[in-house]
Amino acid sequence: MEADFLRHNILKIISQRNAWIRISTFMAMSTILLSTALFFKNERTILVPPHITKTLWVEGGTVSKEYLEEMGLYISKLLLDLSPTSFSYNHETLLKYATPEAYGALKKQLMEDGEHYTKLQLSTHFKPTEVKANPSKFFVEVKGNLTSYVAGKEIHSSLETVSLQFTLRGAGLLLEKVTGGISHDK
Repeated sequence: MEADFLRHNILKIISQRNAWIRISTFMAMSTILLSTALFFKNERTILVPPHITKTLWVEGGTVSKEYLEEMGLYISKLLLDLSPTSFSYNHETLLKYATPEAYGALKKQLMEDGEHYTKLQLSTHFKPTEVKANPSKFFVEVKGNLTSYVAGKEIHSSLETVSLQFTLRGAGLLLEKVTGGISHDK
């Protein structure tokens, strides 16, 4: 009787051991599978602007078209929505988004623009009408109506196009090059 009891306990222990081996094997395989999947997955950074209208993201070496469009609109407004009192703040803010390589040339151009605004007491208002973004090239083209004012009187209104070339650095876009915008002969 004691032998039967011991044999029954041994069979029960072996059965429990086999169940734990199966559970451990399953857990080890799932850990290996999840680790492999995590290794090959690109990190996605979710960006949250103050006013959310679209989903914006950066993943690996790509960005969403919406993020590029929003950055293009933001930079174009900083560049073209100006007055003699706001240009220094806008330009300082814009330079925070410039690549180190483009910083010097961009700052020089912005300083010249600032002198022009102060000298003429010029104010401009930019109202974007169309945004075209190319996420594979990090390029944005913003078209819109630019209205110029001197002493509160409208002196000129025209359709302007600003082309912005960005580069992806870290988890965000930096400005490499700006073309178009304000012509000082107006």
